[in-house]
Amino acid sequence: MKKGECADCGKPGQALCADCQQWRTQGQALVTHPLFLYHPQAKAFMKQYKFLGDTALLEVFKTELKKVKVKQDWIVPIPLSPDRLAERRFNQAEWIARMLRGRVHLALERTDGVALSHLSRRQRHERTNPFHVIQPVGGKNILLVDDVYTTGITLRQAASRLREAGANEISAVTLFRSV
Repeated sequence: MKKGECADCGKPGQALCADCQQWRTQGQALVTHPLFLYHPQAKAFMKQYKFLGDTALLEVFKTELKKVKVKQDWIVPIPLSPDRLAERRFNQAEWIARMLRGRVHLALERTDGVALSHLSRRQRHERTNPFHVIQPVGGKNILLVDDVYTTGITLRQAASRLREAGANEISAVTLFRSV
């Protein structure tokens, strides 16, 4: 992380933000490496990429994604629910994961179809964990991949399931960090 950013999530402002301090007290620490802050241009990019399916746009991040160096045995993208996958026809996190150096494993599945963008911060934190581990991850160092870090709940719920299944070290990378 750069100076002036949270060591766990990359949020600008302090060495460890209040959210990550809270996560740590709950035993849910997770170091996440966001490549960029989520600004208006990033929002426009995500609309075009994620919601309109313009996957060619991801090429602009190829160089930055190849620079990510995190100890990992497996790269695990955050899965979409079956309904969301049918609607979009691709998993944006999986496409990002495939641009990283390493072996991508679809080790998680998601059972709910609730779009987090429609939930408040409180609702996100109160939702039931929708993830299930579907491949043996015991002893593996996992790099989770998602598109945007907003509250951190998605990554932490996925990490929680992976830890329960015996994964060793877990960290994450995202294209963007919401502020």
